[in-house]
Amino acid sequence: MVPAAADKSAAIAASTRKFTYRARRSEGGALVKGVVEAHDHAAAVRELRHQGLAILSVELGDMAAAVGQESDPARLRRRLSRAMSKDDVVSFCQQLAVMLRTGVPLAESLDTYAEQASKKDVAEFVRLIRTDVCEGEDFSTVLGKYPRVFPALLVSLMRAAEASGKLDEMLARVSKDLSKARRTSKQIKGAMMYPAIMLIVAVLAVVIIMVFVLPKFGPLFKAQGDRLPAPTKALVWLSSFLRTGWMIYGPALAAIVGGTWWYARTEAGRITLDTLKLRMPVLGHMFRCLYLVRFSSTMATLLSAGVSLIDVVRICREVTGNVHYTKLWILLEDRISKGQEIAPTFREFDFVPRNVVAMIASGEKSGRLSEVLEHAATAAEDDLDIAVKSTTSMVEPIMIVGMGLVVGGIASAMLLPIFNMSKNMRPGH
Repeated sequence: MVPAAADKSAAIAASTRKFTYRARRSEGGALVKGVVEAHDHAAAVRELRHQGLAILSVELGDMAAAVGQESDPARLRRRLSRAMSKDDVVSFCQQLAVMLRTGVPLAESLDTYAEQASKKDVAEFVRLIRTDVCEGEDFSTVLGKYPRVFPALLVSLMRAAEASGKLDEMLARVSKDLSKARRTSKQIKGAMMYPAIMLIVAVLAVVIIMVFVLPKFGPLFKAQGDRLPAPTKALVWLSSFLRTGWMIYGPALAAIVGGTWWYARTEAGRITLDTLKLRMPVLGHMFRCLYLVRFSSTMATLLSAGVSLIDVVRICREVTGNVHYTKLWILLEDRISKGQEIAPTFREFDFVPRNVVAMIASGEKSGRLSEVLEHAATAAEDDLDIAVKSTTSMVEPIMIVGMGLVVGGIASAMLLPIFNMSKNMRPGH
């Protein structure tokens, strides 16, 4: 009988599960955290209520196990937050906006989103946010803990929404803006990806010809000796160097790549790269349109939400991501703090279109700056679409012509000796 009783006890113990909980004591409201064992979620809730606790959250012990594995809770939060992609942030805002608009409380909305999240780490991350909100922290404050996940624009709008009580409207607006910014970013990356792929293909084609194809013609070239044309001699030398001189050009290429990467991370390197983005003949117009879309749409959204102008300028400094625009925002912040108008500052920088400066000046005088910037952002988005298409259409023939010249030049240098041989074999030579 004793073994049977032991087996029964073991079965009961195996059927119970551990639930992590956060609650407050009814007297004094002190926060309580811990683990309770129960057969299911409902039993865990009943047990906690029997103890006189006001429940904030009850979860299966996966999170406790994760915390146990992580010695540093902050490290756990960072690890979980990295699973939240930009597309996940857009989806997060869209779904919360819909649920809040239909009357679902914020904590329940967060819990619902976590339950249907496709990635486990994203679900746990959202549950962390819900837990902090349930403990009394403002939603904007919780989001502000993760600047790499939630942009400053989103945090500022949530702060304004909490002050106005329009959280659902702000979430709908920010999801639209983030979705638009995501689409714009993909447009730019797509436009840059095509020439990059073309360049890689061209380099690989040249390397294959020089390393594998050209040596097949070696006996033919040796038979002609000194009578080889100069372009063919240069091609043969380059082919030999690529096959045998890797101990020279390998470290040299590594040094060039490493030096370029290091220089790009220095202040002088960032200035050079950001200047090229604004001044390049073909791509410069596209990048100028991109920066214009970013700052005009951000300013319009924040100003219409009631965010102060000086805070708007500070956020725009993070949005544009160009050192030349950073100088603009720093100067603008200083002049706003002194009570000066903003249009003259924009006029001092030639990368801001004159028509946009005129619109800002008009909006500032009429008190409709947010509306004017919204119109400017819409026009800039149209210009950006045209710029991306025109850039792609211009880069494509340039790359094709360049590849044709390189590959054609190599082919010509390879065929010149054959033409000379056929010429010498004619009667009378």
